[in-house]
Amino acid sequence: MTRASALGCTWLLVAALGLFVAASSVASCSSVPADARIGIDAPSGSEDEFGIVGDYLDHRCGSLDCHGQVGRNLRIWGCEGMRLDPHAVPICSVPQGGSSTTPDEHQATYRSLVGLEPTVMSEVVAGHGLHPELLTFVRKARGLEAHKGGTLIVAGDDQDVCITSWLAGQTDITACANALGFPIFPQDASVE
Repeated sequence: MTRASALGCTWLLVAALGLFVAASSVASCSSVPADARIGIDAPSGSEDEFGIVGDYLDHRCGSLDCHGQVGRNLRIWGCEGMRLDPHAVPICSVPQGGSSTTPDEHQATYRSLVGLEPTVMSEVVAGHGLHPELLTFVRKARGLEAHKGGTLIVAGDDQDVCITSWLAGQTDITACANALGFPIFPQDASVE
């Protein structure tokens, strides 16, 4: 055998080995059931359960100078701030040229929120919402951790109940509706 033909055989052997490894990898991946996936336990993201929570979060925290901007870890989408449709204006009032928050915007907010701390979110949900303060966004809103927006909610008020009832899997629609009446910014946030 000549040196050239030996190199050719070696190259073919390497190529065949590479194909075997690739085929083995595909075969081993296909043994996993198609519906198996890695995920997190999270409260409902349905429009019925999360829609009003998303509206509250948009109203209270979603302005363009707070969480209604893409540079934030927690991004809140809705009619009072950042919109998914680049042509939509951040106004909820239809007569003023705006539109309500869309279900897609609620879902974008939901994904942002539950994706912040997936392991911790799973723990809170597994405990039926008994320790919501494990989540950074709850600690910050309650003023238990540094937050540029200051303290936004008090444990047990309608705003807190809106969030914690959703985390527990039983959104309190009345508390969320009442929370929509709270001011957009805390008194001290405008000076920070």
